Amino acid sequence: MLYKWAQLDLARQMETMEFIKEFMGTMAKAGYNGILLYLEDRIRTASYPYPADDECYTPEQVKELLAYAETLHIEIVPCVATLGHAERFLAHPELEHLSELQGDMKGRFGWTKKQTFCPTHPDFYPFLTKYLQEVAALFPTKFFHAGLDEFWDYCLCDRCKAAAPDYQAQEALFVKHVQIVDDCLKSCGKRMMMWSDMFEYYPEAQEKIPRDIIMCDWQYQEDVREYVHHLFDVKVEDRLALNEKLGFESFLAPVDMLYRNAESYLDYAENRKFTGCILTSWEKSDTFLYRTIPTYCYAGYLMSGLAPEEATNAMMEQLFGTQDTILTSAITLALEEGPWRHFASISNTMLFSRDFQGMPYKDFEADFSARRIIQAQAKVVKTPLGERIIQDLLAALEEKCISHELKRYFHAVLDGHQANEQRFQALRKQFVQYLDLSEEHWKLWRPTIQGNYFTVHREALLKQLDEAHKTLVSSKFVKLRCCVPDGYTVEHIRTSLKFDKEGQWVQIADSIYKPQELRSDLCEAFIPYQSEKAPVAIKLEAYGMGGVGICFVQTEGFVPKTITEVSGIVQTPEHLLHNNVNFAWFGSQSTAEAYFNQKMADQIHSVILE
Repeated sequence: MLYKWAQLDLARQMETMEFIKEFMGTMAKAGYNGILLYLEDRIRTASYPYPADDECYTPEQVKELLAYAETLHIEIVPCVATLGHAERFLAHPELEHLSELQGDMKGRFGWTKKQTFCPTHPDFYPFLTKYLQEVAALFPTKFFHAGLDEFWDYCLCDRCKAAAPDYQAQEALFVKHVQIVDDCLKSCGKRMMMWSDMFEYYPEAQEKIPRDIIMCDWQYQEDVREYVHHLFDVKVEDRLALNEKLGFESFLAPVDMLYRNAESYLDYAENRKFTGCILTSWEKSDTFLYRTIPTYCYAGYLMSGLAPEEATNAMMEQLFGTQDTILTSAITLALEEGPWRHFASISNTMLFSRDFQGMPYKDFEADFSARRIIQAQAKVVKTPLGERIIQDLLAALEEKCISHELKRYFHAVLDGHQANEQRFQALRKQFVQYLDLSEEHWKLWRPTIQGNYFTVHREALLKQLDEAHKTLVSSKFVKLRCCVPDGYTVEHIRTSLKFDKEGQWVQIADSIYKPQELRSDLCEAFIPYQSEKAPVAIKLEAYGMGGVGICFVQTEGFVPKTITEVSGIVQTPEHLLHNNVNFAWFGSQSTAEAYFNQKMADQIHSVILE
């Protein structure tokens, strides 16, 4: 039997009991036989009384969901993150001492947010195992997912450094953690599951853990042709074959953000061994899940053996009560382009940078076309759920279309066109209307869930947009062209200008610049600065993990003529003097080396151009 599960992320965004039940029923009709509830700390227990009433689910509510699931003949599997993604636990003062990061201590990526448990704290395992036992007791399923992905801030505190002073000791500490959690869950009659991505960084650890732990391998590319690593140098391997060789069962884990991800992942795995498939979904606090329910259902039908066209037709009939060809084409087009999240579209990173080849106009037009067609064909939808999906999908497309127009306007100005206040205000008005609509959707779809995101963040979002436009019309810009073959690199570029030969350096930016599509390698960033004078020199400093290629830099009144200083590791710096795509490479090309060597990550690689 193939386990076919749909994941619901309740940790990052609670949903009403009514919505969860509707979601479960919809997934059961689409062929799923299980629901993975990603919970983190969302269940309050005797040993964990800290969450407020509106921040958790009670054991009684869990029992209600389990009873409903039984009528649908599906099982519910809990997931509690046990090392990383612990920010909700660690936000409580009573548990803050269990964090790896203490006080203002910074993690590997420069943040101070407490997100990772400290595995060497003497109070950690007594707390964790007790909580796992209490949660496990609520669920009759034999499975329990223990998370274990992305525990970035690992072995950084003084106590952990003393206990695990080198790579081998860190690996052993990871193995010990897995064994403790597995022993705890076995004592509860559960079989442990875990995300497998951290074995990319500690590969030998996988050989030392119990073989009955199930490996859940996630791949979130649109087209899964091979298993590629996450963050570390994008190494390619055959992980499903490796799991089988070592004696582990595997679950595939595609995502709801891209319509074809599950299809290509299942194609990739067709001649490999796997036990189940989980359609994952994450972080819907600033969006809603309705927009990707078609992707869930499409994937469910694929898991049940339907061909892609058959799966799409079955999805349309189930959700919308129609297989109208025009509506089907528009919905799949919108979902293949991918809904956005987190308002990244109005961030400075998005508005003041672009991929080297320019605007992705075909993607813009795909979104505009999908929106027009869905609006025109919405009348053929015959189900209440389908109507809600259409409303949410149109809202998602509205945000994208506004963002496309903003980006076109910003980059016209950056390329020398006159700023147009009237055009900006018209786009801003559309954005306000989008926020109004989203607020109303929250009230309709999450009526009992506190903290309407769009109400809480409205002022900050509009301020962010206004300040970006103010920067656009009042600043001069340094234009920086970068090459980043590994889209997961985390190498910072610090940019400084000097306006007099004997003057002081003025830092204008310290940021990570990447292409906006993983399929691209080259990007251009526009870095604002304020000065009446033209710069006489520019200093580029890189540090972090993964290195970065810098092709060219220019600004108003400044063309690089000579290199006056080079320090650290900089290969072929002479390329910085030519306006092309040849690049000077700053730092190491290995993210992994710097990840495990803080001194290497902190090393500055710099060039001064006159």
